[in-house]
Order: sequence, then structure tokens, then C-alpha cells
Amino acid sequence: MPPSPATTPGDAQGEWVAKLRQELDTRYRARALGALLTATGLLRVAAVGTGVALQFYLSDLAGGRPSGITIGLVGASQAAAEMVFSPFLARNADRLGRTRFLVGGPLIGALGVLLAAAAVGASQVAGARVLEGIGAAAFVPTALGTIAAGTVQSRVVRAQASGAFEGSTLAGYAGGFALGPFAYFALHRFAFVVLALLYVSAGLVCLRFLPRVPRQQVSPLRTVFRAALGPGLRAFLPAWLCVFALIGSFVAHMPALLRHSRVSGQTLMHHFDERFIGVLLVLGIGMFLIGIVLWTPYLAHTRPVLVMRRAVPGAWLIAAALLTINHTSLSFAPFVLPFLALGIIWLAGFGPAAVTYLADCSESLAADRSALMSFYTVTLAAGGVIGAILGGVVIRSFHADGLLWFGFGLSLITFTLILVLVRGDAARARATPQH
Repeated sequence: MPPSPATTPGDAQGEWVAKLRQELDTRYRARALGALLTATGLLRVAAVGTGVALQFYLSDLAGGRPSGITIGLVGASQAAAEMVFSPFLARNADRLGRTRFLVGGPLIGALGVLLAAAAVGASQVAGARVLEGIGAAAFVPTALGTIAAGTVQSRVVRAQASGAFEGSTLAGYAGGFALGPFAYFALHRFAFVVLALLYVSAGLVCLRFLPRVPRQQVSPLRTVFRAALGPGLRAFLPAWLCVFALIGSFVAHMPALLRHSRVSGQTLMHHFDERFIGVLLVLGIGMFLIGIVLWTPYLAHTRPVLVMRRAVPGAWLIAAALLTINHTSLSFAPFVLPFLALGIIWLAGFGPAAVTYLADCSESLAADRSALMSFYTVTLAAGGVIGAILGGVVIRSFHADGLLWFGFGLSLITFTLILVLVRGDAARARATPQH
């Protein structure tokens, strides 16, 4: 388990903590969690759909041979803004009231998408994606902080909520992978208007269905960072950073690779139709959702670090399956796809376990949950930046092979870091007095 708080809150802090634990009571919990999960899904559909549509748009501008580095930098611009702004916006959400950030974040994202629709070059697209990153930085950690607060009293509910959050996120990815290609195929630039409306819908859901959460008496910023750099999170964040770098590299580049003009000796680079690419991506996300459903009951009764350790080898099976497809005929792919699906289901347990672990760590500063949960967004965005940029570099030299071996290497590093975390977690458990 994550370490116990280093200090005991004072009376004033304790009073706020008590109020915080009541903010999503039995009367409001189901409605509030449902609204947060719905808004999260809508926001992810819009963000991922925009990212995919922009890859196709940049590919068309480059005559079907886009630079992997250009696409990586455009993807990194959104992730970098999310990484930089998350801790500060999340802290102000705790201090000023979370609802305005849960509503305002998607509206800022909508503005970014509309600016992307008007862009005529990669630099302008990157600037528009910065606004999207700021909107995500306002929304995601605030939503996670609210979910953590609403699941304090039940580990089963927390595991279910963590799985549901990852499920809604992946459902958003599936929706984005489906909507982005089909909307761009049918509407081209006007597809971004449709995606902007999804951002607006996410904000309206939060405005209508979330109860007002009072302002919190937050801790000094240095206290929040000290908690984030404590034994539990300090050992965990590098592993999560590697996972998000792996995910970020695939999200930022796989659609463009599949859309790329044919490259001899690499079957995945086949200039597939946008709609076919969308179907493939949605099927992959569907496997992730099945995996989350299967892993969630197990997570409710097992330490999160153990689930993460057991889930990582799924990435190795994914990489092996894709490398096999990339160097054989497409007619052989149906025989490999079941192994690819198994790897995705296997890996799916990592996300809910990681969210549960982070929620457990947030108990050290209950009035600053959004600020602590912002490190989910920081690592996600930082991993996205690393994955997008380094993925572009290896793709430029080795095409699809470079991306697949890059992902395999990141999964090995993640597994090593999780082993260190498991040992440290076990040592802290032995050192904690039993009552």
C-alpha cells in the first residue's frame, strides 16, 4: 500500500477533510460519478478524434509522406501544455471550486479545435493544440480528484470507479478513433467543428449534473510537491511515465503510419483507407475495455502494484504480434490477430491499477486531491511528449519497426521499475505497525 501521511492534518484541515468526504455522499455519488465519466468520455472522443483527424490533415498537406518529426511535434504541443499547466490548474480547482474547472476546461478545448480548423500549417495546428492541452489540464486532474474523494470509504467502490474511469477514457479513445477518421473522410476541415461540439457537450454535462463542491482549504504548494515526491509516488511516477510514453508514441504515430504510402518490407505501412484505420483502432480499444472488465474484480482484492506487474508483459505480446504482421504477408495477419488481442486484454489491467494506486496516495492530503491527482495528467502528458518526439525520430530511421521496438524497450523499462516499486511497497508494509 502507499505510505501513510507524514503529518496529521490540523483541526481546520480536518474539518475541510470531513466536508470533502461528504461531497459525494450516497445521495449524489451515482449521479456525480456518472456525469464525470460521461464528460471524460466525451472529452477523450473530441481530443483523440481531433488528433487523428489532424494526422490525416497534415499527411494530406505533405502529399501522403508526412514527416514523423512534424507529426510528433504537433502531438507533443498538446501534451506539453497539459503537463505544464496541470499542477497549477488542479491546485486552483481545489482552492476556487472544482465545478468551474470541470466546465471551463472542455470549453477551452473546443476553442482550440476551432482554431485548428482554421489552421493552414503545422505551426498553427501546434498552437491550436496548446489550447486543447490547457483545457485537458483543467479538467482531467480535477475529475480524478473528485472521483478519489467520492470513493474514500470503500475499496471496492474505488476499484470499480478507477476501472470505470479508465473504461470511459478508453471508450473515448474508441469513439475518437472511429469519429476522427470517418468525420475527416466525409467533412475534411468541417470535421473539427463536430469535434468542438463534443467538447462543449462535456462541459454542459458537468454544469448540469455535478453538485457544487465547496472550496477547499488547500496546503502550501511545497507541501503538495513534497507529498508527490514521497516514497510511494516517487517510485511509481517513472514507471507510469514509461507507460504513457509507450501509449503516446502509438497514439501520435500509428494512424499516420497506417496511412503512409507503401514502404517495401513493412506491411503495416500500406496506405490503408482512413475508415479501415478507424475500424482497426476501435477494435483495439474494444479489447482494452474487455480487459478492464476482466481485471476490475481482481483489482478490488489485490494490491495495485501486483496488478501492474502482472499486466505489463501484455505489451511484449503486443509488440511481438505487430512485428510479426509487419514482416509477413497481410494474408497471414488473421492468424496473428488473436495473440494481439490477448496482449491488449492482458495489458489492460495496468491503467485501473495505476489510478487506484494514485487515489490511495492522495489520502495523504485529502483537501488537495486534485493537485495530487494532477500528477496523473503530468505523467500522461510528459509521456505523450516523449513518445511523440522520440517515436518520430525512430520512425524516420526505421519506419514502423522503429516504433514497435521503441515500445518494446519502454515496456521492459516499465517492468523493471514496477519490480522495484513492488519491493519497496512490501518493505513499507512490513515496517507499518499492525493494529
